[in-house]
Amino acid sequence: MEQSSIYDEKYIIGEVERVIFQSEKTRFFVLKVIIDETNTHFAFDTIVTGYFHDITEGDTYRFSGDIKSHPRFGEQFNATQFKQELPKTNQGVIQYLSSDTFKGIGLKTAEKIVDKLGYNALEIISDDKNALKKVSGLSRAKIDMIHQTILENKKTEEIIIRLNELGFGARMSAKILRYYGDHTLKILENSPYRMVADIDGIGFNTADKIALAQGIEPSDIGRLKAGLLYIVEDMTLSTGHTFIGKDMLGAEVKKLLMYNNQDQFNDEEIDEVVRELHEDEKLVMFDEKIYLPTIFYAEHKSADEIYRILKNSDDDKFTDEEVTEQISAIEKNENIKYNSEQMKAIDLSMNEKISIITGGPGTGKTTIVKGIIGCYHELNALEDIEDYEEGEYPIKLVAPTGRAAKRLNDSTGVEASTIHRLIGWGQDTEKDDFIDAELNAKLIIIDEMSMVDTWLFYQLLRNVPSDTKLVFVGDRDQLPSVGPGKIFNDLIESDVMKVTELTKIYRQGEGSSIIKLAHEIKEEKPIDIQEKFKDRVFIQANISQISGLVDNIVTKAVDKGYDMRDIQVLAPIYRGNAGINKLNQVLQEILNPLDEDKREIQFGDIVFRTGDKVLQLINRREDNIFNGDSGIIDEIILKEDDDSTDKDIIVVDYDGKHISYERRDLSELAHAYCTSIHKAQGSEYPIVIMPLVKSYRHMLIKNIIYTGITRAKESLILCGDQNAFYDALGNEGITRNTTMIQSLHDKFNIARQKKEVSADSAAAASEETPAEDGPPEYLTEENLFRIPAMINVEKTPYDFI
Repeated sequence: MEQSSIYDEKYIIGEVERVIFQSEKTRFFVLKVIIDETNTHFAFDTIVTGYFHDITEGDTYRFSGDIKSHPRFGEQFNATQFKQELPKTNQGVIQYLSSDTFKGIGLKTAEKIVDKLGYNALEIISDDKNALKKVSGLSRAKIDMIHQTILENKKTEEIIIRLNELGFGARMSAKILRYYGDHTLKILENSPYRMVADIDGIGFNTADKIALAQGIEPSDIGRLKAGLLYIVEDMTLSTGHTFIGKDMLGAEVKKLLMYNNQDQFNDEEIDEVVRELHEDEKLVMFDEKIYLPTIFYAEHKSADEIYRILKNSDDDKFTDEEVTEQISAIEKNENIKYNSEQMKAIDLSMNEKISIITGGPGTGKTTIVKGIIGCYHELNALEDIEDYEEGEYPIKLVAPTGRAAKRLNDSTGVEASTIHRLIGWGQDTEKDDFIDAELNAKLIIIDEMSMVDTWLFYQLLRNVPSDTKLVFVGDRDQLPSVGPGKIFNDLIESDVMKVTELTKIYRQGEGSSIIKLAHEIKEEKPIDIQEKFKDRVFIQANISQISGLVDNIVTKAVDKGYDMRDIQVLAPIYRGNAGINKLNQVLQEILNPLDEDKREIQFGDIVFRTGDKVLQLINRREDNIFNGDSGIIDEIILKEDDDSTDKDIIVVDYDGKHISYERRDLSELAHAYCTSIHKAQGSEYPIVIMPLVKSYRHMLIKNIIYTGITRAKESLILCGDQNAFYDALGNEGITRNTTMIQSLHDKFNIARQKKEVSADSAAAASEETPAEDGPPEYLTEENLFRIPAMINVEKTPYDFI
């Protein structure tokens, strides 16, 4: 294979005629560039996109990168690096000096400068500003301005080069330069740890490597600050806790910052720096707990938002008779029968500002959601859905992922979207941005609530109108959100809003052993996993046998008419011989072996092949393809074999919708023969195959196994070590530390109300108790021996022993 060289790099040198778009937050630009020189097929002009710290219309730049085809706007040049090109001709220097870069310098003045100093005027001025004194009519202020501007532009180029040397790409370089400006090199040399707190996306290890290489001491206080910030963020995101205990934080940061097996900081130094970070609003310290500011704010403000919604008076109260009448009509039209739990859930949804529905598989949550929609529609005399303009229907259905939203849409027939889309959380939204949206909704039903994290929950609540009803639907026993918190469980446990717990199995009737198994896991009943059922089986196997088992199972399923999209292998971890990555490699060779009719394209360690089952990893809103969607590679076009294209392309078929990916987009895809159980959450498959082996170790957790099992609709095949299954059922995993319940109780004065109830009960009891049972009010001969000997004495004899 030939090695690429710098001469293969595509570039465009040209003048920026117009800035079409720029994002102040991300520094993403869309430019129209008049081409002076290029090794691409673009001739006169083109659109250039990329992340740049600054761009000036009229200036000339060299852009390096590649050509990308936008689905709406066609071919564009996507720049990964850029550099300002200083003009090399008299006319070029005149245009540059008379551009907006040099305020107050017009065309005539620029011509006079070039007449005196020539085409290399910029270099001459950079070395000696006094050279400008040869030009008549220039004031001292203008001489200083021209000289300073040239030096600043030169310094910016030096900074960009240094950032590139340190391994920072165009986007991160633009972000760093925008934040620190001319001080960037000084920060890199003297205080690189500041970047951990200041620049989102720069981790402790990157800053530590730069700092130690430059001779900064391991005991530097900046290193401690960066380490503390890293530990709090890393533990919050990796464990799901919304706070870290102060003692745990101290122990973890000592471990992280140890150098040559020696602690670098003592407890007093750590406590002092934590206080400083709290004062600087980098961390929040509250009641011996340490939070990320956004998570602390989200937990406490979510309680405020719930209070606001619940306390807003509700004029839309309906009688039991009205609700029952509508439920009966729905039962008749749909030919179904709601049980008492389901009827209660629908009734609460009509008459409570916020209500919760939780239940395991087969308890009829989807059927209830359809009933809520129909009941609310009729009770409020809404028009037919078709009569509303897009987005105007007052009932909104949302879910945390695109896949879950699509399933909600398919099951109800009502348009559903992600929470992100509903509130306008787009690609340019920074993670800490507060989103303001005007939601036109009277009823919002949120499905798969167990997947909603603390920050997303707050972003939704802050945009919900006070007169809107909310219905939270989910399964409290499934995996909690990937992000921090356990919102759904905390809401249920808070006793602040009405909850319907569904226990009656509804879906598939009593005959589904998959649903029966899920409920046995929930209720901690004895389970014989070796027992065989028509829809469920456990096959004992070691790691080396699993791929052969999967081959046999899948082959039989395909022979029965099942498509690859109907079959899903699930595993809890990515690494190891029985991890997702390894299983995908094995399964690819079993399920989609290479032959002469198939093409391949390698991207990193992954080989994509025609016919591969793949998974979309991020949302593509413009294509209506979402994170978690799976498809089949329909075609691979290689530029070396096809004269009609100058790029490698993969075409993926998503249920009849064909989406093209260039090589640079392939990070959006992964093989999907085997996926993580987290990725499968919110989806269901006719056939699920779940290997369970001891090598999964720490991921053998009850709610992970439960979530995986409940993805199966028709058949569940468990294979591996039965002891791994039983070990998982006995492992509840880490209980997430959150303060959501406490925030709600504080807001609603629940602790105080309970105390008042207890006091009232005690007072009532004392009224019924004869007075002589308590200490007498006055000392008399009759009550002498009923008064405690140690009355008003705080100490007891035991204090002196």
